[in-house]
Amino acid sequence: MCGIVGIFNITGCPELPTARVQAALDSMAARGPDDEGLYSGPGILLGHRRLSIIDLQGGHQPMVDGTTGTVLVFNGEIYNYRELRNELAACGPPFQTRSDTEVLLRAYLRWDTDCLAHLVGMFAFAVFDPSKRQVFLARDRTGVKPLFYSMRNGRFMFASTIPALRCFPDVRATMDCAAVSHYLTTIRTTFGTRTLLRDIRTLQPGECLTIRQGAHAPAVSRYWEIPVLSPEEKQDPGIQQAAEHAAGLLAESVRQRLVSDVPLGGFLSGGLDSTVIASLACPLSNHRFNAYAVGYAREGYNEWPFVRSAAQYYSMQCAEITLAEQDYRSDWATLTTAKGLPLSTPNEVAIFHLARALRRDFTVALSGEGADEVFGGYSYPFFSAYDYERARHAAPQPGTALSTVDRAIMRLYRRPYLLCRPDHFFLVNSWVSFADKKALLTPDVWQASEEDREVFQFYEDLFTRLSTCSTFDAYMHVHARINLEGLLARVDSSTMAASVEARVPFTDHRVVEFLFGLPDHYKIDWRNAAARRAGEGLNVSEIEKRRLIQSKILLRRAFAARVPQAILHRAKMSFPVPFREWFGDWMRNGMAESVRGSRLLGPLFRPERIRALLAAAEQPTSAMALWPVTNLCLWQQLCGAELP
Repeated sequence: MCGIVGIFNITGCPELPTARVQAALDSMAARGPDDEGLYSGPGILLGHRRLSIIDLQGGHQPMVDGTTGTVLVFNGEIYNYRELRNELAACGPPFQTRSDTEVLLRAYLRWDTDCLAHLVGMFAFAVFDPSKRQVFLARDRTGVKPLFYSMRNGRFMFASTIPALRCFPDVRATMDCAAVSHYLTTIRTTFGTRTLLRDIRTLQPGECLTIRQGAHAPAVSRYWEIPVLSPEEKQDPGIQQAAEHAAGLLAESVRQRLVSDVPLGGFLSGGLDSTVIASLACPLSNHRFNAYAVGYAREGYNEWPFVRSAAQYYSMQCAEITLAEQDYRSDWATLTTAKGLPLSTPNEVAIFHLARALRRDFTVALSGEGADEVFGGYSYPFFSAYDYERARHAAPQPGTALSTVDRAIMRLYRRPYLLCRPDHFFLVNSWVSFADKKALLTPDVWQASEEDREVFQFYEDLFTRLSTCSTFDAYMHVHARINLEGLLARVDSSTMAASVEARVPFTDHRVVEFLFGLPDHYKIDWRNAAARRAGEGLNVSEIEKRRLIQSKILLRRAFAARVPQAILHRAKMSFPVPFREWFGDWMRNGMAESVRGSRLLGPLFRPERIRALLAAAEQPTSAMALWPVTNLCLWQQLCGAELP
């Protein structure tokens, strides 16, 4: 796990800013505290910060091939590097190191850009090929590792973080109004290829990029995506066979992610996902796998009984860390500065706090992130497809008698119809609705964001590509595309700020491909026929509250004999943080003044609307809106982002 940075002259001045590259490396010291390196060649500078995990003595970067002069900088891990090394050694010179970095470089030299098809891992890397005068960048399939880039004044620049890219003076800190609006609705800091800053783009999961000298723009292409299948195209092998295959894929995924030359442990929440990881990691590591867990003094937010049950069941040691309210506030600012972006979910701080404690014993941690998006863990947003499929898709004529289903839809959505999939998706998943945003943003910003036409068009296009899928499957796809990328970015930034490498077995592309090739009812379904009948006149919120459906059906079936029953069947808690209670206290005791005094009030936000939200901060709807608003204000204060 590392940090990478580079600058490549396309048509600009041949003089390169070495001092700026060094500043970018210094800004990523936490990502790579063990080593750093700099390569300088005609028209190219490449830098690397290293967190040493594999082959601690070898693997220094940037790595240069002595024969061709090809140079690699690489962030991440290639989990199948041993198998690839054996294959490449049989048809080439001896390897000089035991590192996966050298394997990746040799794979590129042999297969060129087709090397991506051979890789299993999490990665973001750049290769400078002097024979072609080009730079090739790639990001792993599910987006575990980040990669940002900018093209300004004849130069192409890239880095693992936003602060590193901002070390180059050509990269300005001007906000992208459409991306900011998207963040307010989704709390995601990327919007397709766009970030919250106009000059900075992100390479999306499963994409690669080539930029040659003399080119006017980089050529971006997609080398992998989650299979998009109609219900008729999906295979139904039977629940038992599918469970056995899923368990085997996860076991292989965990086995590969246990390879490390430094101490390795895990995060243990007491939930199903982290417990499944523990059930596989403990026997595969000869019961040397131990963990850390985080909790709170406030009652109702601790999972300690389940954490202790799992630890005892697998004979693990698990250190218990308490996150105090005052630590949350200071870590919030620390993490925002390190990311150069506003936070996404409130539990991002908890992950950072946990990783910082874990670093005392381990450098690598296995995490259960991604299981919800892959196996179907979000009952409310996914099973809301049941509402959409039954609902009217146009407003009823005046005087029309409403049916039982119409009334159920009305109770949740405040209208008896759902226009289309994007319309319904935003009703279910928005932190700030489109209507509330219009009242929140100033007229100039609302116009600059084209009244959210770009945001809605983005999702319309996304759902159009998923038109052959069932509604349930389409909602899972969108969460895997939007939600999962955001959650993985959260894990990366939070752990790397503590110099910890997080590995996420549930996001292995082979697991993802298999699960998205299975029918919907393997993920979430009615508990039984009686539950189905009871749910006919209810909406998804009422169905979930009555526990008429079960999530992660295949995962529970696959690990029914390996996970304690109390954990196997417990309700989801989603890594809880007592944020709502703390947030109300903070808004009464100082933080409200920081928001009121923000430079964004007036230029971005209507002051009167912010005052109204602050006055009702303890109400759920206001707290939901204030979370992204407060994060944007803190980001602007700490990182200096500016409106156009």
